[in-house]
Amino acid sequence: MAMKTIVALPGEGIGPEVVDATCELLMGTGLPLKILTPPQGAPLPEETKRAAREADGVLFGAAGPSTSPVVSWLRWEMAAWAGVRPIRFFPGMRSPLADPDGIDYVLLRENSEGLYPGREGDLADLVRLMPNLHDRTGRTVKEFGTEGRFAVKIVTPRGAERIARFACDLARKRQARGKPGKVTCVTKSNVLPRTDGLYDEIVGRIVREAGLAFEHFHVDDAARRLVRFPKAMDVVLCMNLYGDILSDLGAETAGGLGLAPSANFGDGGWAYFESVHGSAPDIAGKGIANPTATILSAALMLEHMGLGAEALRLEAAVGRVYRDGKVLTPDQGGSARTRDMAQAVLAAYR
Repeated sequence: MAMKTIVALPGEGIGPEVVDATCELLMGTGLPLKILTPPQGAPLPEETKRAAREADGVLFGAAGPSTSPVVSWLRWEMAAWAGVRPIRFFPGMRSPLADPDGIDYVLLRENSEGLYPGREGDLADLVRLMPNLHDRTGRTVKEFGTEGRFAVKIVTPRGAERIARFACDLARKRQARGKPGKVTCVTKSNVLPRTDGLYDEIVGRIVREAGLAFEHFHVDDAARRLVRFPKAMDVVLCMNLYGDILSDLGAETAGGLGLAPSANFGDGGWAYFESVHGSAPDIAGKGIANPTATILSAALMLEHMGLGAEALRLEAAVGRVYRDGKVLTPDQGGSARTRDMAQAVLAAYR
């Protein structure tokens, strides 16, 4: 098996703790891996960018104020437009739901358009350039005056089409493993018919042409359904802002943000992998952060690197640790430290 190179960027807060524990686990598996830890910083050094581009996998820890330029480069400058966020309950996780067993779906977030990464300006400029822009009631922007700010939401056919096709590919792969093969589209097209409506129209057409089941819910209804009927979900395709919010909600139904991994894919094979949670400054440095999200993100990375069997083995090891329930961090009702839990996963992997 050929040597694979991983670039590990810890971020800040609990990021270094969970990334270090995960990297130690990965090296303990005996897989032919070489892990590099180039410098971070703002701006991100060119040597780090080059190492990340050339690596087989990139693993990021947790973002905070000082490392937001790292995420900005990984996601937006490198155009990682497809955000894959699996929501899966393993028996033993502390879900707030009465019957979470069987929750297993993927929330897919379009990363490049919508309201992110923030295209904002002064209201006075919008009034000057488009004074007669109006809402469905006929109220024009100039009626708001010139004091204030505005934000722009962008939806393009190209962006909607490529994420819809990605969703179809993902649904087919899951269908081959016994899942429903269904795509659920989430928008607010009843209020935003030209932007969200365009997205819904394009996604629905492409999914139906692919011969897959399709359904659409407005984001408020979708939020309710992810809590009430999470087991009915398969691939949940969201616009950028909605996906950011609903992935946190979904993670909580499984047991918490400390359990939620993610993968972000762009063109030309670019991808990076990170936990959904942030830097958690309230527990940073205490050695009690849950490494599950980072470990499962590493499993997604192994799959991307062509190590699919090893990825499944790592996921199964995480499941065994939760079923056993003896080495869990405080957020899951245990007393284990970050490294101890990661080492328990390694022992289960072996």
